[in-house]
Amino acid sequence: MLFPKKPAVALLVLLSAFKCFSQQLDLANKSLEDLMNIQVTSVSKKEQKLSRTAAAIFVITSEDIARSGATNVPDLLRMVPGVDVAQIDANTWAISARGLNGRFSNELLVMMDGRNLYTPTFGGVLWDGIDIPLEDIDRIEVIRGPGGTIWGANAVNGVINIITKKAADTRGAMVVAGAGNLDQGFGTMQYGAGLGKNTDYRISANYFNQDHLPGIAGAEGADGWHLLRGGFRSDSNLSSKDTLTTEGEVYTGAEGALGKILPSITSPSRENVAVIENLSGGSVEADWNHIYSDRSDSDLHISFDRYKRDDVLTEARDTLSIDFQHHVAWGSRQDMVWGAGYRYTVSDSEGTISGSETPGIQSMQLFSLFAQDEIALLPDKLYATVGTKIEHNIYTGFNWMPSVRVSWTPSKRHMFWAATSRADRTPAESDVSVRANVGGFPGPGGIPILVAFIGNPHFKDEDLIAYEFGYRVAFTSHLSLDLATFYGDYTHQKTVEPGTPFME
Repeated sequence: MLFPKKPAVALLVLLSAFKCFSQQLDLANKSLEDLMNIQVTSVSKKEQKLSRTAAAIFVITSEDIARSGATNVPDLLRMVPGVDVAQIDANTWAISARGLNGRFSNELLVMMDGRNLYTPTFGGVLWDGIDIPLEDIDRIEVIRGPGGTIWGANAVNGVINIITKKAADTRGAMVVAGAGNLDQGFGTMQYGAGLGKNTDYRISANYFNQDHLPGIAGAEGADGWHLLRGGFRSDSNLSSKDTLTTEGEVYTGAEGALGKILPSITSPSRENVAVIENLSGGSVEADWNHIYSDRSDSDLHISFDRYKRDDVLTEARDTLSIDFQHHVAWGSRQDMVWGAGYRYTVSDSEGTISGSETPGIQSMQLFSLFAQDEIALLPDKLYATVGTKIEHNIYTGFNWMPSVRVSWTPSKRHMFWAATSRADRTPAESDVSVRANVGGFPGPGGIPILVAFIGNPHFKDEDLIAYEFGYRVAFTSHLSLDLATFYGDYTHQKTVEPGTPFME
């Protein structure tokens, strides 16, 4: 049912037909000490207490999500200090950490359950394709600052890691539905249960239909959109030492936009035209964890995802990723994590007169190897973490991203940390091979002259050397202070330079 577009009759209905999920962590009744002992994994690819991490990290918990009133992941990120969230239109966001914000914030790495959501086409994240039910998110770990030593290229200014709940934590049925003058219809249906003694699963489907936002002059912004998604997750105990998680999703939808289209090569500039862009995609992934002993375990993660978008490039992309890591504790003072990764991605774009890539079909491979060692200089007091990641890509070859982090806990209420890191943003396809025509005019003798942005095949990595310092203090059981300072030295940043005219 559609409702009149008047605030006075705006309606929001939340129907919980039945909801019988397992007990969740009630953070409202936890002390500050308990909150600081929350386990996080994004800093070192192993579980650490939040109070022990030598990084500027913030955790959005499931309790925070339930209280937030947010309806999507970008709105959730507004509560994170140091993260910039701007909504461009109804279906487009610009999100970054520590400044340098834009629609494609290409120095921020975003993941979901270990799957990389960064697109190599433009760099950055397509936020309109992230439509997971917020009730299924266990926590979101946000690191402000470099994470290249662990996560590799493009983790320059920050890392966002979305971690979903285990299937055992979402048993039962859930129905959520609502409608209003903007969100004209939305709903989620989900069911979770056990399959035998050793497997839990859940299946879900969700849909929303959002109306246009008003344009600058008061007219409709032509940016309404709708999306239908289905997903599943299963968690199995294969043995006393082996667990297997599999999950996947498919989605389809369409979104409106005021696209800037070049009607012809002699048009003086692009024109705003209301267009409808279809988008679809899906992913499947598996994660196998094996415990060798109480001091050693390994993890193998394999994922495949595909998306297709009828935007200015009309692009389809397939990506296969394989990541392995091994965690081992040596003696009483060293805790090491090392691993290797491989990624293959291929894109097929048709292009238009407004924008295209040359060649239209492109593929690339990425190889990586990392190691990081945490050393207890003074057990329970002073720790040093050193490591590096080495990657090889087709554009710039090898690059390495080392880091050194130190944390000092003189007492239970005080913690100091410092870090220096190097991180790289590797070239996106648009940096190297894009052509964006912006306007034209008749030249001498009637020869048309076309003005365009053209990629640079010799584009280099964008580099950052960062220096960070932090301090955490718990004044009382309900009052704390978390201070993070940083200084960054950026080199080889992307610029736009005039080129030499050529005949075509």
